[in-house]
Amino acid sequence: MGASRAYIASLHLGHVKCNPSYGIKHVIQNVKDQTGYDVPYQKTWYSLKMAREIVYGTWESSVQKLPAYLGAIQKYNPGTIVEWKHKGFQASTGKYVMGYVFWAFKPCIDGFQFCRNIISVDGTHLYTKYKYKLLIAAAMDGNQQVLPLAFAVVDEETYPSWKWFLQQLSQHVIRGRRGMCLISDRHSGLIKAVREGPDFVSPHEMHRYCLRHVCSNFNSTIKNVVLNDLCWQAGSEYQLRKFNRIMDEIKKQDVKSFAYLDQINKEKWTASHDGGWRCGILTTNMSECINGVLKGARRLPVSALVEIT
Repeated sequence: MGASRAYIASLHLGHVKCNPSYGIKHVIQNVKDQTGYDVPYQKTWYSLKMAREIVYGTWESSVQKLPAYLGAIQKYNPGTIVEWKHKGFQASTGKYVMGYVFWAFKPCIDGFQFCRNIISVDGTHLYTKYKYKLLIAAAMDGNQQVLPLAFAVVDEETYPSWKWFLQQLSQHVIRGRRGMCLISDRHSGLIKAVREGPDFVSPHEMHRYCLRHVCSNFNSTIKNVVLNDLCWQAGSEYQLRKFNRIMDEIKKQDVKSFAYLDQINKEKWTASHDGGWRCGILTTNMSECINGVLKGARRLPVSALVEIT
């Protein structure tokens, strides 16, 4: 018969509470060490789900308590920003349906004034049955330290959600600071939101692409390791003559590869044409490192996620 799901869950409550990244492989090994029992994968999955719900609650209960939780943060941490955008009102329950929620902590907003004039944004999946997304904005100070600026949970990573997130970021964090540069991947909704919004367009602000994402998209199309390496060299080269030499080499090896890169605005992806806006930052590593720190938390209900941020 083996151990029940409830028993397996009870063995791991402390682990789940202390380590949001505690996963299935950890449960299987821990049960094996304690009982000698090999837990089937499916039973492990349900047991871990049960343990997380005991510790953190369900997604539904977490969403219900989120307004009160964020309100308490604002009360005891004055200056923290919280903004909501609801999908609509559910008459049967008398409650609003959550669409987007944005939050930025006061110490992070204050710390931004000591950071470089560049913000990295990124979006990632939450591992829940409702398929919400987490949007992240981060900055870097002169000592190469990363500062998380703002977060949002949205129902989809689309033009409307990115537009709303950038509006909140501009209003509550940037607050009129000039000379800003936004660096991101080439998500179509994000590009449209930047292009049609007033916040990151020339001549006072700029939008740049993450070079790693440009190279990744290039490699997905071209599928050539040598050319992909040349793509990175071209994008990261600061001297114009060296950039041109690398592009000539790409053209010599494959005209289609050259044409693919040549049709992308060079100011957006190359250091040689950037004009100094990037502050030497070529990728979205700032926001992606925050994403990596939160990897385990992305499996948790939304209130627990907010607490860990």
